[in-house]
Amino acid sequence: MIGLDRRQALAGLAGAALAAAAGGRAHAGAPLFRRGASIHNMMNWARVEPADKDRFAFPPFAGKTYETPDAILINLAKAGIDFIRLTVDPGPFLQFEGERRFALDAMLRAAVRRLLDHGFAVIVDFHPVSQVPAYAPELITKAIDGPLFLAYAELMARTAGLLAEMRSPRLALELMNEPQYGWDGATAARWQAMLVTLHAKARAAAPLLPIVLSGARGGDKDGLLALDPAPFRGSDVWWTFHYYAPHVFTHQGVKGDQGESRYWRYLSNLPYPAGGGDRAAVLDRIARNVAEDSSLNVLQRGVALRGAKAAATAYMDSGFDRRAVWRDFRAVADWASRHGVDPARILLGEFGVTRTYGPYRASDDAARESWLTDVRVEAEANGFAWAIWAVTGYGGMALVETDDAVSFDPVQLRALGLRVSA
Repeated sequence: MIGLDRRQALAGLAGAALAAAAGGRAHAGAPLFRRGASIHNMMNWARVEPADKDRFAFPPFAGKTYETPDAILINLAKAGIDFIRLTVDPGPFLQFEGERRFALDAMLRAAVRRLLDHGFAVIVDFHPVSQVPAYAPELITKAIDGPLFLAYAELMARTAGLLAEMRSPRLALELMNEPQYGWDGATAARWQAMLVTLHAKARAAAPLLPIVLSGARGGDKDGLLALDPAPFRGSDVWWTFHYYAPHVFTHQGVKGDQGESRYWRYLSNLPYPAGGGDRAAVLDRIARNVAEDSSLNVLQRGVALRGAKAAATAYMDSGFDRRAVWRDFRAVADWASRHGVDPARILLGEFGVTRTYGPYRASDDAARESWLTDVRVEAEANGFAWAIWAVTGYGGMALVETDDAVSFDPVQLRALGLRVSA
């Protein structure tokens, strides 16, 4: 812990010097982040030891899977992206100790420096995942006095100090992606207390570093609306929420494993707005998708067909359209107004739609472009910053044209108001 104490002390000195130089830079000048994109492959889904699935391999982010070519970064800047939301798996940072732990800090610093050198501002987003069960997101938030949450709070302090040492005004720390907590009043209140703890730890280590705060409920709109901003007044903070509404549309083709998500894999070509399109054609497409699944027996095929058709019918009956997006974002803007939060300090941290290309069967281009355009335009109309999910990655929601490309899907670029020529 001697290294951590030294790091925090240096961060405090650096913060004091920057405060004197900047004269309250935290709330002055243009926002740091306006149009961004998440990079999820550089430092997430860390490698696991083949012989011991409870241990991370070292180095945890080595190999082709974790590479992001310079050409992609150059093209992002050309398209008009001004910041990167860099997702980071906290598991290795919590598991490794000693020299390997310091090496992880160096890896993170190098990744951030590379993005800064390409001209981007950077949000370092700690993004728990569950490939090593001991560090699953729901375990981190299990108890405010639990050893794993306390270790996670120390990780926020250490990383905030590391970022402060880099002395760049274009850095921020997002304390936790999509907290898997707070779907009722009692646990939402507990998440508020957890967030106060995490913020205090990070702020003590880095007095001037912008900090990004998320509500509970998986970081959705209602999780943000349940937060009380009062404990964070006077601190340089941003507020974030994610938007994938309705999931049955944005996650067409995704292989879920519980509830309605079990049937998403059979959905494709859903209309947007929800009330448009040819309903009979949609249901016929679903029937063909189910029939093509050779893993199903006769009984399972009937269950899948009924479930998928019911999910699609409920969506088409909902009439979801741009007015629904407007109402959702208006609720966030009203929350900001009630609490004296600058809407330019609100970040739509994730949004996206699965698309049809290569091995993926999901939305068609017209519906996808309409949804993305509506969400982006409504976000900007309210003054919110945004970050699209995600630059690369398997599953059908990537910005790149194909999984191995360095050029981008022109439909998404148009919808996002970015330069298609990039």
